[in-house]
Amino acid sequence: MDEIKPNESNVNLLCRIVTINPKGINVRGEPRKIFYGLLGDESGIAPFTSWTSSLSVEKGDVVEINNAYTREWQGVVQVNFGERTVVKKVEDSRLPEVSYEPKPCKITDLHTAFGEVEVTAKILDVSEKDVDVNGEKKRVYVGLLGDETGKAQYTAWHDFKLKKGDVVRIVGGYTRFWKGIPQLTFDERAKVEKVSKETEVSSQRIPLHKLVERKGGLDVYVEGTVIEIRDGSGFIERCPECNRFIQNGECRVHGKVKGVSDLRAKIVVDDGTAGIGAVIGRDLTEQLIGKSLEECKDIVSKKGADAVKELLEKTLVAKRVSLRGNALGDEYGTTLIAKEAEVVNQDIRREAMVLLQEMEGET
Repeated sequence: MDEIKPNESNVNLLCRIVTINPKGINVRGEPRKIFYGLLGDESGIAPFTSWTSSLSVEKGDVVEINNAYTREWQGVVQVNFGERTVVKKVEDSRLPEVSYEPKPCKITDLHTAFGEVEVTAKILDVSEKDVDVNGEKKRVYVGLLGDETGKAQYTAWHDFKLKKGDVVRIVGGYTRFWKGIPQLTFDERAKVEKVSKETEVSSQRIPLHKLVERKGGLDVYVEGTVIEIRDGSGFIERCPECNRFIQNGECRVHGKVKGVSDLRAKIVVDDGTAGIGAVIGRDLTEQLIGKSLEECKDIVSKKGADAVKELLEKTLVAKRVSLRGNALGDEYGTTLIAKEAEVVNQDIRREAMVLLQEMEGET
């Protein structure tokens, strides 16, 4: 496993299925079942995705894989099974049994972790929900956990009696991602114990190039200079049925509707290392421009539809802003959904020192 490289074709492997999980996706509007998990041998482990629904292997099986291919995602080489890939179960004796020790991780390390992990963190909230697994209902426990380096979502497939405020050590969890946000998953095979340890939880301050590299993050704090106010910013109207942005009183789903007035700012910020998009909702937009929704509605009636966007440009462009929220990544880039936003006074000397320290900390 330690010899595979990204962007290789005709990859042949003898390895063990360390984990395997099904997943439902949509491809061109059609539902499809795929599988993902981890492969391993005595040299290491690597994540895999099978794009065919005919995979008939289980956790612990030793398999011979022919004609797979590899890709790189977030700096990790992944093995992919396509339609021409052949996966055949073979005798266990062909590969020695290997024990993979869970890797101790901080929350910030989950972005680059694969295989079993060990995490000590505070439970920030917990709720229950029922999900359908192969036609059977199963109860799972979901929420947020965090440590001094950041926060992550979690899903527990067993009732570990987790309570808000508990500090727990989780040994044997796995990391998944949704739009760049790390999710820690663990089941009855994991060891979960409460520990008497004070854990401070904080939002993660992160330079933009690192956020772009990770393709997202949960409750992150960033700073940058506003370089653009995007179209669709300012005074807008939304569909009363689905809350989508509408133009000329027309919703692309519900047709002609009477729109509901709203404000938003869609901005691009850059900190000198990279740029991201950010979406700022009504309340924060009102604070940033010092105008209420009703005042903006009056401005539009007097000066035209683009008047509030122009006010945003005058107020924010070339200004330094601090933003806090969840950042989501996809093929179009990284976008932060702001829950805090403010213009900050620039101290050039301080900013240069902070940037230098952040860059030195990564070398």
